[in-house]
Amino acid sequence: LRLRRTLKTGSEEFLNRYTRHFLAKTTHVPVVQYALDPETLRCRFVSDRGCTVYPDRPWACRLYPLDLAEGGPERYRIMVNPDRCLGLLEANRMTVGEWLEHQGIAPYAAMEQAYYAVMPAGFKRGQWLDPGIGKLLFLAYDLDRVALLLQDRTVRRLYDLNEAQVAQLAGDDEALLRFAFRYIRSQLEQLLGDPS
Repeated sequence: LRLRRTLKTGSEEFLNRYTRHFLAKTTHVPVVQYALDPETLRCRFVSDRGCTVYPDRPWACRLYPLDLAEGGPERYRIMVNPDRCLGLLEANRMTVGEWLEHQGIAPYAAMEQAYYAVMPAGFKRGQWLDPGIGKLLFLAYDLDRVALLLQDRTVRRLYDLNEAQVAQLAGDDEALLRFAFRYIRSQLEQLLGDPS
């Protein structure tokens, strides 16, 4: 959300211009990856002076050089050796908790939890999903499409949204994303039964 706003682009344009997005072949879970510059194979937002979008960098960049480890959501591992990340060679040491706090991970983790709360009952990462469900989950990445849903009177009626609420959602990306989660969850309930 933040990066899209920083670049002053819509979600569809952002997804098409700066990412690779697809449904994973085996699980059909939506995957969105930043597309590297094809000539340099580097992030398009990194210049000789560093990250050009640093205040609004995404969750993966904030987490780096950590990665999620198997065994639960609070487990991490270092994903690179010190030669590839100069920050690992610095004398200043931090615990994982200190690093996460310093990088401002909390709001990103909260949104990730909200995303996984819409998943079908018993869903585990790496588990296979129907491709239609994968496409439905992809709505969480394309807020332009979610905003279009709000123009539909049937959607407004089903979610008991008045004009003021629709306007509030249209002006607040985080609120619109939370609505997208609500919409996805209700669609999953209709397709699969209550996912909780």
